[in-house]
Amino acid sequence: MIALVITMLLAVLGAGLLTLTSTETMIAASYRHAQEASYGAEAALERAMTDLATIVDWSVVVATPNVMSALNDGASSVRVPDGRVVSLASLSAERQRESDDSAGPAVYRADNPQWRLFAHAPIQDLLSSPATAPPLYLLVWVADDGRDGDGDPARDSNGRVIVHAEALGSGAARRGVEAVVARSGNGVLRVLEWRRRP
Repeated sequence: MIALVITMLLAVLGAGLLTLTSTETMIAASYRHAQEASYGAEAALERAMTDLATIVDWSVVVATPNVMSALNDGASSVRVPDGRVVSLASLSAERQRESDDSAGPAVYRADNPQWRLFAHAPIQDLLSSPATAPPLYLLVWVADDGRDGDGDPARDSNGRVIVHAEALGSGAARRGVEAVVARSGNGVLRVLEWRRRP
């Protein structure tokens, strides 16, 4: 009887350790996927800024949907690393809704950002050694910053734009960064504001 009780206790202890180990493994994987997505979003932002530096008039970027970065796989819908197929148009509409919601009661004012998809591709398109890349899909939107007060979100009057970059990764990981950038006198871009986006 004692041997049976000890065996049962050991079985319960083993099951508990197995559950703990698998939970810790899932937590570690989730953290890794989130970190990869964060780094991917930052890389996408940097690449978009490099491409923006070559464009003389940013009004063309914020007003014309077909003006794109060289980081562009030409897709209209993509299979993200977690297996879902998503439309780039629906992701852009979601970006616009999030932006409008964060604007608060003044959501209908004329200078609110109107987001345009500027870059989208798998991270492999960005790296020189794609075999080592984590499974990420990168997206970048650009909008007029609205601080120019011109009442037209399709025209950049102050040489500043907002760049929002996201990376979609494994395990439904999704991370973003956003920056307000301006062109300095020598054509180099300066980051005026920068923040992580959930």
